Amino acid sequence: MRVKLTFAPVSRKAVLPINYNYLLTSLIYKIIRNSSRDYSAFLHDEGYKIGESKKGFKLFTFSMLKGGKFRADHSDIVFSGGHIQWEISSPVNDFIQHLVSGVFSQGHEIRIGPANAEVRFLIGQVETLPRPEFKETMKFTCLSPITVSKIIGIPPLTSGLRCHYLRPWEDDFSEAIKNNLVKKCRLVTGEAPEDAEFRIKIDAEYMNKKNGKITKKINFKGTDIIGFMAPFQVTGNAELIEVGYEAGFGGKGSMGFGMVKEIV
Repeated sequence: MRVKLTFAPVSRKAVLPINYNYLLTSLIYKIIRNSSRDYSAFLHDEGYKIGESKKGFKLFTFSMLKGGKFRADHSDIVFSGGHIQWEISSPVNDFIQHLVSGVFSQGHEIRIGPANAEVRFLIGQVETLPRPEFKETMKFTCLSPITVSKIIGIPPLTSGLRCHYLRPWEDDFSEAIKNNLVKKCRLVTGEAPEDAEFRIKIDAEYMNKKNGKITKKINFKGTDIIGFMAPFQVTGNAELIEVGYEAGFGGKGSMGFGMVKEIV
């Protein structure tokens, strides 16, 4: 399910860092904590796990901030009015219920940022959005960058290992997206899909128009994460496509990566 919040800055000049993803992730946990401290702590500290795996999936994603009157000012983004839209999505009912309950329990405001530098916004509307009809072939565009990575190097020399963010034109990009979706699908439905067919193809015309410059780098707590933003087509198991739509395509959904909307 997907929730859209519409809000506007309280002051005439609301300033956030351009790399605001960490602030939005923190806000989500804060909102959920208003509804359930236990669930917020579980989601933050553990997440949903497959078997004895140490890695937990948060199973939510969110969009970049859209709309409003804003301008970039060096490393900041300055909002001066208008209505800002923010979408948050998850296939987990508990998450959505605590999110919506948490929003309403804190009144008409949301505050983004640390306690000593909070930026206040007035909430105008909270709504759930209709789901598309999931089919074996669909077209989407990005509301936040899609990222997927792999570790390269020669173990056990860990000092030589590094994280490589895959680009859409690399051979193992589509396979890496699929493997991530299969894991999420197991967590959401309780089992892996019988047919794990999945392919993703970037809109070539759009990429040519952008001269191949479709990557976006976001700094999250001091770490640069590279993803891409472009229209694309997916073909394969509709169940995997649905999980991607609701939990995010690729990795780091809870950091604000992988949210898409259907192109109709």
